[in-house]
Amino acid sequence: MSNSLREKLVEGDIKKAVLSLAVPMAVANAVQNIFALTDMYFVGKLGSAALAAVGMASVVNMAVVTLMVGISTATRAMVSRYVGAKDFEQAHSSAVASFIIGIVLWLGLVITGVPLAKIVLQLMGAKGQVLSDATGYLRIMLAGSFSVVFVFVINAILQGAGDARTPMIITVAAAVLNIILDPLFIFGIWIFPRWEINGAAFATVLSRFIAAAAGFLVLVRGVNAFKLHLTNFRTDVDKIKRFFRIGVPGGGQTLAANLMGFIMMRLAAGFGVAATAAYTIGIRLNMMALLPGFALGNAVATFVGQNLGAGKRHRAKQGVIFAVKVYEIYIISLGILYYLFARHIFGAFSDSADVLALGIAYLHIVPLSYPLYAIGAVIIRAVNGAGHTLPALWFHLASLYLVQLPLAVFLSRHLGPVGLWWALFGGLVAQGVLIIPYFLSMRWATVGKWE
Repeated sequence: MSNSLREKLVEGDIKKAVLSLAVPMAVANAVQNIFALTDMYFVGKLGSAALAAVGMASVVNMAVVTLMVGISTATRAMVSRYVGAKDFEQAHSSAVASFIIGIVLWLGLVITGVPLAKIVLQLMGAKGQVLSDATGYLRIMLAGSFSVVFVFVINAILQGAGDARTPMIITVAAAVLNIILDPLFIFGIWIFPRWEINGAAFATVLSRFIAAAAGFLVLVRGVNAFKLHLTNFRTDVDKIKRFFRIGVPGGGQTLAANLMGFIMMRLAAGFGVAATAAYTIGIRLNMMALLPGFALGNAVATFVGQNLGAGKRHRAKQGVIFAVKVYEIYIISLGILYYLFARHIFGAFSDSADVLALGIAYLHIVPLSYPLYAIGAVIIRAVNGAGHTLPALWFHLASLYLVQLPLAVFLSRHLGPVGLWWALFGGLVAQGVLIIPYFLSMRWATVGKWE
């Protein structure tokens, strides 16, 4: 294994090191959303029932993605720590552990998810043709979930080793392939069968499988940062235990956020169509502010892991602070644009006067939280990269369920939908404020290898 990427992260310029990870990760995050959009675009041509079926099945798929986040968090933290400590044997053992966990997870999804798919969709309210279409789509996605599992595992291994460029290429290639395959299998173009909504699921599974196979070959062949040795494809019980200690709280953070999103949507729906539409549009706009922070946070997670492995606590902290500053420049600029041009921005999505009024209020309230939220978004992921996912989970739960949820229930009763906007503001601010003392204490910055 070459040390060049490691040396750049633990010895080179901090700014260049963080950005060399963050930019490819940001591109990969943006492209990742193309999978869902591609399916929705082509399936939409089959009719509203097919579109609703994909939408309902996607809710279950999001739960699977939550599990993937836990695997990615643990993999990135463990591989980066050992690479930073120049213990490449243990880094390899950690990578093997992630593959083993991935295989077990996939088998669990097949054994339990495929038979229960129809029942789960019925509990969600699916009926008739929507239920039939969604069941077929979901079963194919779950049966082929090994593809998404291993794409996440391979990308996390490479990112943990300091290579963010290869995962970006893998993700982009898979998205392009999915765009090509979707219409072929959905509409039966040329020699391909017409499988309609099931074709969309098959195209997604196939494109990700090819991407995972390519990524696996890259690992076996070896890249600048990592090489997978099939003749030494083994790990140990301690790695598996550590994987769960890091991965379960890591995945729990995403699960908690997804559940809160569901609760907020239900509360907004209680105020009617206009409030639901305004909240839906607002969340999409909010994601434009949040996604770059996810990329910066994951980039600095790798940076922190490697530098702590190399025994460089102060350098790890400097990398986090730089990432926060970069994110602040972006998110504050976007927040100002949202505030000043709220009417024009929301007007582009809806011409309803009620939706527009609520949307303007949303963009005049929620972006005010961005400066403090940016701090928490980066720090939480940096702490995850250090392997301290449990404290990060507690801070995440506190901001969502001790701050945002009570505010949402109380303020919505007195202020209507606008009360939900203020609750979201409070939750985002809390994410930044609550974790700052822990970050400054440096209790997360444990150096050296895990033994």
